[in-house]
Amino acid sequence: MSDDLTYLPAALKGGPKTRLTTLQKAQEIRKLELFSEASVEDLYRLADIAQEAEFAAGQVIYQKDDVGDAFYLILEGRIECTSESSPASRIATTGEAVGLSSVLIREARQGSAKAMEDTLALSIGAEDFYNLLSCNSEITVGLVKYFVKKVGMSL
Repeated sequence: MSDDLTYLPAALKGGPKTRLTTLQKAQEIRKLELFSEASVEDLYRLADIAQEAEFAAGQVIYQKDDVGDAFYLILEGRIECTSESSPASRIATTGEAVGLSSVLIREARQGSAKAMEDTLALSIGAEDFYNLLSCNSEITVGLVKYFVKKVGMSL
């Protein structure tokens, strides 16, 4: 049996609203480089706290100085991210996360995010995420490894 399930986000295709299973959420979370080495159990724990979020084209997801109360894993669509530290905006697409840094450092947003087209994402709330990290050292270790690799690449 294949571990790759295909789903069609009907909400973006004009059909009836569907809900992703925990398995489907876990598979999408695994695609994010940050969690690519997480165990199956950790992926399921993350999937349990992930909520589906839909954004219409042009909808502001968050603005500069908003509280970093969640980050978003894009399942389908595109989100434009702007920051005062960079003159150019960044376009985040399927498989990328937006809003993660303000959640991790527990500070206000340093930029804004707006859906460029109808977008389906998984939203992981900051408090739920921190509660999960405090009870699951494997996820925390995975995050540390990810960031050490990133910093090491820039040295």
